[in-house]
Amino acid sequence: MIKNFCLLLFILFSSFSFGQVVVFQKNENSDARELEHSLNKNADSLILKSEKIIRQVDIFNDDYMQTVMVNGNESKIDVGNLPIGEFIVQARLGRKRIIMYLVNNEPIEPKVEEPKIVTTTSEVEHSDHISILGTKKLTKKRDTVRSLYWVVYEKNTTSGTYKSMSMENEEEVSRMISLNKLELSTEIAKNNTLLVYEVYNTSKFMRKQLRNSTYFKSSESNVFNVVPYYTSKSNNEVSQ
Repeated sequence: MIKNFCLLLFILFSSFSFGQVVVFQKNENSDARELEHSLNKNADSLILKSEKIIRQVDIFNDDYMQTVMVNGNESKIDVGNLPIGEFIVQARLGRKRIIMYLVNNEPIEPKVEEPKIVTTTSEVEHSDHISILGTKKLTKKRDTVRSLYWVVYEKNTTSGTYKSMSMENEEEVSRMISLNKLELSTEIAKNNTLLVYEVYNTSKFMRKQLRNSTYFKSSESNVFNVVPYYTSKSNNEVSQ
């Protein structure tokens, strides 16, 4: 029933999203009032604020997943570079999940000087209801066409550490690896870390990762290669 309800919202949402690049639907439920959520003026970033700690934000659909670890009271999340499509946005405040919806009609060209950052995942409450529809068919098509990778990126800044995780294609992974190698040669970014894992079955991996934020650290798996495809020299997460 919840699946059908989410699908209906997507259909209704799509009917008025034509002509706009990124369209965001707020959660008007009374339980969501503790979270301020809206797009910025340029409609390329999602602004979140709450008196409670925002642990993480998951953005996903049938064949894409992105998670941003916040662990703070506010966050600005880039949504302009999402693939074209409709997405569920899930913000986790403690044990509570606040669900929102977003449509991206036209991805903005990524900046060359910065890697695309997206962040960590945690288990999803009622994950059997908020499932990823049609993933088996979509994944089979994608996996036979190109390789996909789970990317864990950690950036150290003067204000703290930003950690992100996302599913990326081979081209984006190559770009991020090249940039990370440059970062390691600089004093200000020498401690930034990048981990890349090759994924064999995206749908199964996404389900497991959504339920368990540390699934990518598994010592064995038949859905992804537990030995990193790439790891930064300074990365401390390689040892299991």
